[in-house]
Amino acid sequence: MRLQDILELSAQMAGCDSVPADSQVYVEAQGDVRRVLVGVDITLAEVLWAQQNGFDAVIAHHPLGDRARTRFAEVVHRQIEQMGAEGIPRETAERAVTARLEAIHRSTHMSNVNAVVDSARLFGMPLCNVHLACDIIGRNAIIDMLRRRATDGATVGDAIEWFDDFPEYARGHARPEAWVGSPANALGRWTVAMAGGTNGGFPVFNAYFHAGVDTIFAMHIAEDELQRLRGAADQDDTLVITGHITTDSIGINVLIGALEEHGIEVVRTSGVVAPA
Repeated sequence: MRLQDILELSAQMAGCDSVPADSQVYVEAQGDVRRVLVGVDITLAEVLWAQQNGFDAVIAHHPLGDRARTRFAEVVHRQIEQMGAEGIPRETAERAVTARLEAIHRSTHMSNVNAVVDSARLFGMPLCNVHLACDIIGRNAIIDMLRRRATDGATVGDAIEWFDDFPEYARGHARPEAWVGSPANALGRWTVAMAGGTNGGFPVFNAYFHAGVDTIFAMHIAEDELQRLRGAADQDDTLVITGHITTDSIGINVLIGALEEHGIEVVRTSGVVAPA
């Protein structure tokens, strides 16, 4: 398999019609890759180390540059559909997501977007990233777990314990925590606000609460957005932050398993939590 084949495989596994805009091959391998280094956040250090130690390619999770960064908004707009599934009017959802995208656009506009990518091209080291597909796979796994486990009368604390079904949480550095509300709150009506490029922040999460969602499961939230949400949320509203890198590892490990089934040797680095 070449890197583009891996991206297409990941999209197929996630149920995407095509490779998402936030995933890209930056330097294609000349032939089939047999040994790859996989990390959540790849820097120049990992690219150099992989080249010096006989790897055929490096696969990052988070976007590294080029259109995977500049077209990131296309992925974030997925949150509108997720919000609509919870009964949030499309106009409200679009307004909330647009507010979140403004800050992301300005941050990207100020960034040295292609620093790592340009270096990999200079060295000729095959490099790609796979983001949304892995996040979709992980989100689907969490939804399946919650649907299987949730019962009338379950609390948020119960749901937090259920995440032990995933071995990544026993080995990772971050476990799910209630950052808004209390573990003693009723689980109630819940949603998994993931696989939308980034977290929705205050505008999106507040819209979920106003739509009657009791518990939101998300990977992360910025401190200033969290404090705004705490100030606006009702006592029974709960935001569970599941742990960014640990949660990312769920979908990444599913993809790694598929690569290994294709005979590719995979070495994990840069935060990927091995399941065993």
